[in-house]
Amino acid sequence: MANIKSQKKRVLTNEKARLRNRSIRAALKTASKKVQVAVEAGDKPAALAAAQAASRELDRAVTKGVIHKNQAANRKSGLMKLANSAEGESVAASTPAPKKAAPKKPAAKKAAPKAAAEETEENDEEAED
Repeated sequence: MANIKSQKKRVLTNEKARLRNRSIRAALKTASKKVQVAVEAGDKPAALAAAQAASRELDRAVTKGVIHKNQAANRKSGLMKLANSAEGESVAASTPAPKKAAPKKPAAKKAAPKAAAEETEENDEEAED
C-alpha cells in the first residue's frame, strides 16, 4: 500500500475505474454473444438488431475510454458481417423505413414592412406640399 496521500486516492479511483471497465467489457461480450446466437438460429432480423445494439454498446465503451475507437470499429465491422451472413429474411424486410422530411413551414408574409414603406412615401409627399 502506498504511503503518499495522493497515491492512496489514486489507488481508490483506479479500483472504481477497474470495476466500471469490467462491467462495460462484460456488457460488450454479452452484446456480441447475442449476435452470434441470433446468427446460429438463422434469425437475420434479430441478428441485425442485436448488431446495432452491440454497435451502440461499443460506441459507449469508446466514450468511457474502455476500448480504443479503432478496436470498436473493427468489432462493429465484424459483427455486421456476421449478422449479414445469417440466413433468413431479406435485409429490406428487417430495416426500418427511411425517415420522412419534416413539412416545411410557410414563409412569413412581409406585408408590414411594405405598408410602412408606403406610409413613409405618403409622408414624404405631404412634406413636399
